[in-house]
Amino acid sequence: MRCRLIDRITQLEAGHHIEAVKRLYAAEGYLEDHFPKFPIMPGVLMLETMYQAGYWLVRKTEDFAHSMVTLKEARNVKFSGFVKPGQDLVVHADIKKQDGSCSTLIARGEVDGKTVVSARLVVEAFELGDRYPSRAAGRDYLMRKLRRQFERVVAGTPEDPPNAGLSMRWLWIDRFVEFVRGERSVAIKNVSLTEEPLSDYIPGFPVLPASLIVEGLAWTGGILANDQRGFRERTVLAKVNRAVFHRPALPGDQLRYCAVLEGIEAEGAFIRGTSHVGDELQAEVDLFLAHLGDRFDEVEGDLIDPADMLATLRLFGLYDIGRTATGEPLDVAEKLQDGERLAQAAVDAART
Repeated sequence: MRCRLIDRITQLEAGHHIEAVKRLYAAEGYLEDHFPKFPIMPGVLMLETMYQAGYWLVRKTEDFAHSMVTLKEARNVKFSGFVKPGQDLVVHADIKKQDGSCSTLIARGEVDGKTVVSARLVVEAFELGDRYPSRAAGRDYLMRKLRRQFERVVAGTPEDPPNAGLSMRWLWIDRFVEFVRGERSVAIKNVSLTEEPLSDYIPGFPVLPASLIVEGLAWTGGILANDQRGFRERTVLAKVNRAVFHRPALPGDQLRYCAVLEGIEAEGAFIRGTSHVGDELQAEVDLFLAHLGDRFDEVEGDLIDPADMLATLRLFGLYDIGRTATGEPLDVAEKLQDGERLAQAAVDAART
């Protein structure tokens, strides 16, 4: 997908406030994975939409003075509702403080007037050439493209039908390299220039969106937490207590995600996550993953078919490298085995 999520800006007061809209289309391909039985907008893309609204507010406030405006920190990101296909996510962002190159924003997203996400964001403005001298020559290209993007979202005329081409699969780790049941998990994510989210995200300076790094850590920690509960829970990202990004993830980087299970209870799991490139700390993220239980009547059954989940875990190499705390190979959760048997029985029945 091309990771520009704002369809149109409906209000903009430089230095103060912005309101913008993102419509969720049923054709957005990642909904096949998130979730197959209950398609909703991923929480990290709700976060990304708030950041992008704040991004345009800061750019307009400083009259496009800097070539780069990046997400530096997110705190108290709370998810309190869903965005379903056909619904509009209306995001608001207000500048609360400006301190040198950094702006602090209070942001929220609403569906039908009800707040479904909120956060405190810190974005940083700087010159591309100051931090990446070898990329300085790309500044003029970048600024031309950004101004065109801004004109489109102000006019409410995005390219094509808005975001109609969001077709990527919702898999944000490549494989596990370490997994200790109930304790920690480590996964890698290779950043490639061919990945669509990098396209035109920052024109001329492709990076992996910070929100997708949060999602990668949520995958790494979520599988750790779900394995501990035998994959019986319906788990969603409910809160990002803190996310700090120390440097961007660039094409060619291999991100090493480490998730530590700090606590698990009936309501959900607490995950401490870090991302490294080599020995360099790239990001730190503290997450709370909620167990839905019976709190949402509109959610029925599993979010992901157990047989599909088991196939994905095998794809990630979980059972190749995973171990218990005492060093024994991981067993497959009974729920996943049952799901696989039922899926195979359905295939066998269809053949007879």
